[in-house]
Amino acid sequence: MTPIRTSIRLRSLWAVSLAAVLSACSPPIPDTLKIGVLAPQTGPFALRGKDLINGAQLAVDELNAANYKIKGKPVKLELVSVDDKGEVDGAKQGAEKLLAEGVMAVIGPLNTPQAVPVVPIVAAKGIPNFFTATGAELTGLGQGNAFRLLANDDLQGKALAIVATSNLSGQRIATVVEAGSYGRGLNKAFVAAMPKSGPQIVATMEVGTKDNVTTEMAAKIKAANADVVVLFAREPQLLSLFASLKQVGHTDVTVLGTNVVRNKNVAAQPIPVKAFYATATAVDAGEFPNGKAFLDAFSAKFGAAPVWGAHYAYDAVYALADAARRSESLESADMLATLKRIDPMTRVLQNMRFTESGEQRYPNIGFYKADRGVWNLQLVSASW
Repeated sequence: MTPIRTSIRLRSLWAVSLAAVLSACSPPIPDTLKIGVLAPQTGPFALRGKDLINGAQLAVDELNAANYKIKGKPVKLELVSVDDKGEVDGAKQGAEKLLAEGVMAVIGPLNTPQAVPVVPIVAAKGIPNFFTATGAELTGLGQGNAFRLLANDDLQGKALAIVATSNLSGQRIATVVEAGSYGRGLNKAFVAAMPKSGPQIVATMEVGTKDNVTTEMAAKIKAANADVVVLFAREPQLLSLFASLKQVGHTDVTVLGTNVVRNKNVAAQPIPVKAFYATATAVDAGEFPNGKAFLDAFSAKFGAAPVWGAHYAYDAVYALADAARRSESLESADMLATLKRIDPMTRVLQNMRFTESGEQRYPNIGFYKADRGVWNLQLVSASW
């Protein structure tokens, strides 16, 4: 019996020694961890970019005040933000700068054109990359490290088709498509989701990313007798669409836009058509049960309410912190595996569970109507 007891004792000692060696090989938990935010602070999307930065900063400050710890060690979180100027080159340079700073994760970019080159750059480093950009292809550009914070454009395109034909009862639909990855991607998903019979697309035209919707385009919409116009483009194109439809006398029509045109400035504009609606991949914080507490804290800190999606960046920081705490490790492989395994602890969103591909498992899309300067929620759903 003695040899057996000795063997068991030796195996136990070997296991303890191996655990000690592996523990010693694990990088120590640092005193400070940097989180990067890549977002426009200048240019046409500056307000939304600053919104993301402020949301992330609020979460960092709260976690620091709560004495955030990993493996029992207090860790200070630090936010590092870079202005990508809403430009592709600015985004690439900004991503490289954040990686040089040694950030543990990157939140951003805001929009798809900037995210297309950035996601592979961050993927090469292997750290988590959270973004609000909606281009359906983006999570596939990562290496298991890309995490989208809201619904993608494939789902938004499907939602737009349902809203246009069911909620708005459109029978003759015209589409105005931005000539780029954003507009074309949405249009492709929209067309694929259209009913096989009944409502039909009667006119389609493309507009350059820096061009306006002309009266000639509006005349084609009028000639096609469209009752709903779906716009897969941005604010300048929307406002020029309104002006051109008014000029050609085709105002007895409903216009439906996407998340990029749902802002306060657009809602405050005179609406010359019968009605104007927009879908939203970023649902307002106030629509969530815990949204009021976030809005109160945000307003108290920054002196104003958020303008768009600050709560998504806020919850991304909490999700990241939760994953690091549960992993008890800052190794990229451990962090990424944990993010895909857990229901991250978030403060506003009802759920931020990620799929294996990095998409939201339960992505909400809202449907809003512009009415006298405000956006009124018509419905919100994760089932389209």
